[in-house]
Amino acid sequence: MLCRRTGIQGLHVPFRGGSEALTGMLRGDIQFVVDNLPTALANLRGGKLRALAVTSAERWPDLPEVPTMAEAGVPDFVVTSWGAITVPAGTPAPVVEGLSQAMRAAAADPALQKRFAQTGTRALGTTPQEAAARAARERPMWQELVRGSGATLD
Repeated sequence: MLCRRTGIQGLHVPFRGGSEALTGMLRGDIQFVVDNLPTALANLRGGKLRALAVTSAERWPDLPEVPTMAEAGVPDFVVTSWGAITVPAGTPAPVVEGLSQAMRAAAADPALQKRFAQTGTRALGTTPQEAAARAARERPMWQELVRGSGATLD
């Protein structure tokens, strides 16, 4: 996606995960990587890596000197990873709502927020409806990326 939107010539090198990509960067096998902040944070703080931009809409609080992609000259490039707590379909609505309320309360706790921030992540509490809406908003972006890549299930 980055290469396509910027015109950079690049070859996607698939790794099994962020730690393998990070090892490739530190060895000099690859020249840049777009990955989740927790994977790179210790090496960024230690000066072994340099962050060129963050893909969030706002600057990352723990790395205020690192611009967003828009600030770095790549508009409309907000790509963040996120997870959601899921339950089996058919779980009674009161159970879903109770779990949702508990998760939102935990995510709002300043001590938990601080612990998450130290690892380069954030605890965000939303409703099931908000999580479903976010997934629906992001789905077209990922569908287009897959289509444009030529990837198939074969």
